[in-house]
Amino acid sequence: MGLTKTFRDSKTPIVAIVGSGFSGICAAIRLQTQLDLHTYQIFELEPDLGGTWWSNTYPGCACDVKSHNYAFSFEPNYEWSQAYSSQAEILEYLRATARKYDIYKKIWFRTEVTRLEWHQDKQKWRLNYKNRNTGVESHFDADIVFSGMGPLRIPQIPKEFDTFEGPKWHTAEWNHHFDLTNKRVAVVGSGASAIQVVPSIVDKVRSLDYYQRSASYIVPRKNTPYSSFWRFMFRHVPFVHFIYYKLLYWSSESTISAFSSKLRDKVARFVMIALARVFRFIQIRDKTLRAKLTPNYKMGCRRIVVSSDYYPALTRKNVNVHTERIKETKGNSLILQDGSVQEVDALILATGFRVQKLLPEDFLIGKDGQDVVKVFGTNPVTYYGITSPVTPNLFFLLGPNTGLGHNSILFMIEAQVDYAIMAISHMMKNNLASIQVKDQACREFLDELEMKMQGMVWSSSCQSWYQNKDGKVTALWWGTCTRYWWRLRKFHPNRFVGVQRI
Repeated sequence: MGLTKTFRDSKTPIVAIVGSGFSGICAAIRLQTQLDLHTYQIFELEPDLGGTWWSNTYPGCACDVKSHNYAFSFEPNYEWSQAYSSQAEILEYLRATARKYDIYKKIWFRTEVTRLEWHQDKQKWRLNYKNRNTGVESHFDADIVFSGMGPLRIPQIPKEFDTFEGPKWHTAEWNHHFDLTNKRVAVVGSGASAIQVVPSIVDKVRSLDYYQRSASYIVPRKNTPYSSFWRFMFRHVPFVHFIYYKLLYWSSESTISAFSSKLRDKVARFVMIALARVFRFIQIRDKTLRAKLTPNYKMGCRRIVVSSDYYPALTRKNVNVHTERIKETKGNSLILQDGSVQEVDALILATGFRVQKLLPEDFLIGKDGQDVVKVFGTNPVTYYGITSPVTPNLFFLLGPNTGLGHNSILFMIEAQVDYAIMAISHMMKNNLASIQVKDQACREFLDELEMKMQGMVWSSSCQSWYQNKDGKVTALWWGTCTRYWWRLRKFHPNRFVGVQRI
C-alpha cells in the first residue's frame, strides 16, 4: 500500500506524541521519514528525552539485550563499546539519534499531560497539559495521538516502607547525593534492578542486607568489549553488521520455545534450566546460600536475568541474604515477620513498577465520554496492543500484551509505529477524520491471545508483573517478534470504521 502524505485538501494532521523515550522518538522519526509529516508535538515530563533510560541512573544500570539488537533497525549504532550497553551509552545513542533527525526542537520538556479527551464533534483529541517549571496550564488539540509513556515508569513502592524514616529511594529515583561509603544498606527486591545494583555497591558499603522475596533465574552475562577492529568492520565492510544483527536477532527468537509448556519444547526448557542450575552451582559453593537463591517456580514465569557478578557479590562477607518477609518499618529499622529487627543507614527499593496500573482514572477519556481505565479494568481490550474501540486515532506504543521476555522490545516498537503510520496514511488517502478499530477485531485478537497464553509458562501458578490481579497475562506478547510483525505487516481497513472529514 502506497503511503499518502496529505488529505485531499492538502492539509496534514496535527499529531501529539506523549513521551520521548524510544517509543516517542521512533514515532517522530517515522512521521518525518515515511509521511514527510512535521506537524507533530512531543510532550515530555522530564527535562530531557530518554524515558526509562533517563530516569534509571542507579549504579550498574544496563540493558539485558545485546547492544546491536537494542537500536533502531533504521539507525544502527556501529560504535557500541560492549556486548551489553550501559544506561549512559544507551541514552547517548538516543540523544544522538534525536539530534540527527532534529527532534529536540519538537519536544516540550517539563510538560506534564494531565488529561486526554476525545471530542467527537471536532473529531480531535484535547490534551490538557501543565508546564512543570512555571505551573502554567493550557491545552493542545490533535487529530492523532501516540501514547509513548511506557510501562516501566511508575515505581511500585509497598506500603510497609512508608513509615521508614531514614534515607530511602527507589532505584528509578536514585539519590546520587547520599554517599553509601561505609554505610549499612538494605536492598529490597530480586529483579533485574536489584541484581545490577548489588554488585555495583557491595565494595563501597560496610554491610549490605539483601531482602529477597523470590529468587530469580540467572544466566551468564558475557559482556565482551567490541574492539576497534570490529567497530571498523561493522561500519565499513558491507553486510558485516547486517549479518551480525540478524544472528543476534534469530538467536534471541529461538529462545521463545523455552517459555512454552508444550511437550515438543521440553528440550529447549531443559537446556535453559540446566544452564541456570550449573551456573548457580559453580558460582555459589555454600549450600545454605545456594538454597536461598534457588527459585521455586517454573523458569521463565518471571523475567530471566543475565548477570555474571550477582552471585559472587552475594558471597561477600559483608552481605546478608534474607528470605524472611519485612513486616513493617519503624524509624531506621526493618522489622521482619520472625520478629528480628535490622537497623540500616539507607533503604534502597528495587521493587519494580506499576505495570498493571499505568494510568489514573479520569486521565484518558475516549469515545462517548468513556473513562478508558474504568472500561478496561484489569483486562485491556485492544487490537495487538496498539489501539482500542474506545480510543479513535490514538495509538498505544508498548501497550497491553506487547512486552517481551526473549528479544529486543525495540522491534515491537517499530512494528507498532509502522502499523500506525499505515493507518494514518489510510486516513489521508480516504479523507477520514478518524478511524477506530472494530470490537470484533479486538475480540478475535484477545480470544487467540488467551488460547495461546495457556501454553506458555507465564500463565503458570507463579505471580509476576506480567499478570493482572486475576493471574491473567496482560503485559506480554505470546509468540515470536517475527509472528507479531507478520500479523501487522499490512494495514487491514476492514477491521476499522472511519468517519469522513467534512
